[in-house]
Amino acid sequence: MSQPTYLVFRGCIIDTPALGTLRVRANGALGVNQLSGRIIGVADQETATSADLVSMWIGQAVDSSKVETVELSADQFLMPGLIDTHTHAPQFTFLGLGHDLPLMDWLEKYTFRHESQFKDAALASSFYKTAIARVVRNGVTFAAYYGTIHVEANCILADTIRNAGQRAFVGKVCMDVNSPSYYSETTEESLQRTEEFIHTVMGDNAGDESALVRPIITPRFVPTCSAECLQGLGQLAQKYNLPVQSHLCENPDEVAFAKSCFPKQKSYSDIYHMAGLYGPRTIMAHCVHMDDDDIELVRQCGVGVSHCPNSNFSLSSGMADVRRFIEHGIPVGLGTDVGGGYAPSILDAMRMAAAANRALIATRRDARSKDTASKIVDATETKPSDAATDHTDAAPLNAAELLFLATQGGARVMGMHEQLGSLDQGKLFDALVIDLAVPNSPVPDAATTLAVHEHLDSSPVDAWKLRAEQFVFLADDRNITRVYVGGNLIHSL
Repeated sequence: MSQPTYLVFRGCIIDTPALGTLRVRANGALGVNQLSGRIIGVADQETATSADLVSMWIGQAVDSSKVETVELSADQFLMPGLIDTHTHAPQFTFLGLGHDLPLMDWLEKYTFRHESQFKDAALASSFYKTAIARVVRNGVTFAAYYGTIHVEANCILADTIRNAGQRAFVGKVCMDVNSPSYYSETTEESLQRTEEFIHTVMGDNAGDESALVRPIITPRFVPTCSAECLQGLGQLAQKYNLPVQSHLCENPDEVAFAKSCFPKQKSYSDIYHMAGLYGPRTIMAHCVHMDDDDIELVRQCGVGVSHCPNSNFSLSSGMADVRRFIEHGIPVGLGTDVGGGYAPSILDAMRMAAAANRALIATRRDARSKDTASKIVDATETKPSDAATDHTDAAPLNAAELLFLATQGGARVMGMHEQLGSLDQGKLFDALVIDLAVPNSPVPDAATTLAVHEHLDSSPVDAWKLRAEQFVFLADDRNITRVYVGGNLIHSL
C-alpha cells in the first residue's frame, strides 16, 4: 500500500502568530503535503471530509486514498515545534554538574576538559545519538547546536542530527586565544577547519536554507577569539551566507574580560560588529548585562537574543530583561544552554523565563521601595503611589507570550520565521501532538480542574486557553506524543 500524500489533522490546533496572541482553533483542520513537508491549508470548524478539504486547499480533486486523517482526541492538541536557540551538544556529558560555580570557573573545571575529549571520534559516534534523541523527545524540532573545535566530531554531530530527522544549525566552535593548551587551535587552523566543516556538511550548497542541517559560524565568545579569528569568521559568514552564533554579556567577569581584550571598542557588542559578525541572522546568547550601547547596536543590526534563564540562574550570571528587548524591537527566543542549564527542555526554559521575569519585577519593585523610603523626610510629604505608578517593568510574561518565545520568537531569532514557528498555510510542518491525558500525566484532568471544566461545553476556546497555560507550566516530555519535522514523524510514544 502506498504512502498517503496528504495528512489532515482534525481537532484542537493552537499557535501564537504574534506576541501575546494565543490562537485556538478548537475544532480545526490542518492539511500537510508530505512530499513538500509544508502546510497546505488550515480551517476552523470544518465538517467537510478530509479529501474534500485537501481538494479545496490545492485546487484540484484528490482521491481519498491519498489522504490520511489524524483525529486528535479531546485531550490532544496540535502546536508548532519547540525551538532551542542555544545549546551545546558535547556538554550533555556533564549535565547537572558544577552549578555551584560561576561561569569562568565552570568553563575551566568542566567545559574545556570534557569538550576536549571529542577529539575521539568514537566518543562522538556513541554519545551524540543519545543526546540528540533526548532533545527530540523533549519536542525540539529546530535547535542551534555548538559542537567542539574538532571537525570530525562536528561532522558526526551533523550526521546524527540529520539521521534523527531534526532541523538544526550546527557550529564548529572556534577558540584561538586564552584557551587551555590541550583545547585550542591557531587562528589559521580555526578558520581552515571551519571552512572544511562548512563544505563537508553542505558541499557546494552552504547557503541552501531548505537543508535540514546547516552550518553556523561559531566563535565561542570574545575572550577566546583573536581579532584576526573574529574577522576571518565574519568573512566566512558573508562568503557562504551563513548565520552566526555566540555569547554576549553573560556574566560580569566575562564582560570585563572581553572588554579588556579589545579596549578600543565602544562596547562588547561593538567587538562582534567590527568583525562583521552582526546582522539579522546573528544569535547572541544570554545578554544579561547589556548597557545602552549594546542594546542599541543589537537593535540596529537586527541581532536576535537567545534567552537562557536556567543557565543564568544555575551559574549565578543574572537575569536578562526580556521586556527590555521586546520594547526595543529585538527578536527574542529561548535556549536551554546545556550544560550551563541543567534541563534540555524548552518547557523548562519557558518556566524559568517566567521566574526570571517575575524575580526581576520583584527585585526592582523592592529597590524602588527602599529608595523611596530612604528619601522620606516627613511622612506627610510622601506620595505612596509614586512607586506603584512606575509600570515600566510591571508586566509578567504570560503563557501566550512564553509560547511565542518558544516557537515563533525562536524562529525569528533563527531567521526562519517566514518558514517556521506558527501553523500557517505555506509554512514547513514542524509540529507536535500534545496529549494532556497520558498515563501519569503531570497535567491534571480537565474534569477535575474546575476552572477548565466550567468552560468545556459553553466555551471550548476558553477551556483550551486554560489548558494551554497548564501545558506551559505543568507538562513534560510524557505529554509530547508525536514530533514532526518537515511533515515527517521523527518521534512518537
